[in-house]
Amino acid sequence: MIALPAATPAAAPLRLVVSDSLPPPYLILDEDGGEAKGLAIDLCRKVAERLGHAATVRLAPPKRLPELVRAGEVDMVCHVAPGWYAYPDDLWFGRRLYTADNVFIAAQGAPSICDQCSLPAEVATVIGYEYGDRMRQGFDNGAVSRRDVRSEENVFRLVQHGRVSYGIISEYTFRYFAKGTREVAIKGSVARFNITVGVPRSGSISEAELKIASASIRLPQDVAPEYRAYLGVPAGPR
Repeated sequence: MIALPAATPAAAPLRLVVSDSLPPPYLILDEDGGEAKGLAIDLCRKVAERLGHAATVRLAPPKRLPELVRAGEVDMVCHVAPGWYAYPDDLWFGRRLYTADNVFIAAQGAPSICDQCSLPAEVATVIGYEYGDRMRQGFDNGAVSRRDVRSEENVFRLVQHGRVSYGIISEYTFRYFAKGTREVAIKGSVARFNITVGVPRSGSISEAELKIASASIRLPQDVAPEYRAYLGVPAGPR
C-alpha cells in the first residue's frame, strides 16, 4: 500500500496550470485583476493538498500546455481528459474527479434532441472544440453546420437572443449563465467526458500517488460551497 506524503510547511508548492479558455464555473476570472478561481482550480488544489503540497496557479492557452509540461515548468495540469490532451503519454492521469456533460440548449419551446432524433441543421459551437463521435459524423457528412464562436458564453448568448436555434455547451456552464432566466433550456445530451488532473511522467509524483490522491476527492462535500450549485445529476433527455 502506498502512503501519501504528510503535509509539511517545507513541502514545495505544486505549480498548477489551467487552460485560460475554460468557461465558468470551471474558471472564473476577476474583472479587477484578482486571483483566478473556479471549480477546476478548486478541485486541482484539493488534489495537491492530498499530496501534501500547497499550490500556485498559472493560466495558459490550451495549445501551450504540452509545451509547459515538456519544459518542466508545471507540476500538474488541471481539468483534463486523456482524449483531449495532445500528448497523453506525457502525463499520468488521476482518477475521475467529475463528469462533464456537453448538452444541447435551445429556447424553452424548442423540440428536444434525443439519441435517436435527427440532429439540428445548425448548432452554435466553440472554435476547436470536439463534441464526440455523433456530432463529428454530422459535421463531416454535412448534415450539421457549425456556427463557431469564441466561447461557451457566446454560444449561450446566441441561443438566448434567438440568433441560432441550438447550441452545445457544458451542462455546468449552462447552469452558470442560466441563473435568473428561463428563456433557454437543456434539450438533450451530446457527449460525456470524465475530467481529472494530470502530472508529468517525468515529475516527482508517481501515478500511484496521483490516483490515491484523486480517488480521495468526494463530491459535493470536497467542493467549495460557491460551486456546489453547478453540480448534480446530468440533465436532459438521454
